[in-house]
Amino acid sequence: MNRKIFEQLLKVVEGQLIAARKLDGVALTRLTRERASLQEQISLSSVVALTPADRSFAKQTLLKIRELDRRIKTCAQLVIDSISTIVPAASPVVYNARGYIRGG
Repeated sequence: MNRKIFEQLLKVVEGQLIAARKLDGVALTRLTRERASLQEQISLSSVVALTPADRSFAKQTLLKIRELDRRIKTCAQLVIDSISTIVPAASPVVYNARGYIRGG
């Protein structure tokens, strides 16, 4: 097993969390593409015949990645909640040029 790929994947996911916190969409998109490429490399590599040490390393790395994914999701939800607070779902109630109420 190539531990370097797992280490790279962990660094990319950590970068995704930083980009999510900074609301850096460009970096997040780039890192997501990089992550998909690394995940494909892992799935194509021979992970069937792992030594117990490699299996343990992979498991610990994937647990860290799951925790980072949970944190990225939390950041995204905070952004969505903030935007929905700022931008109301319905248009405001106002008077139009003829004096009629519109919106709401």
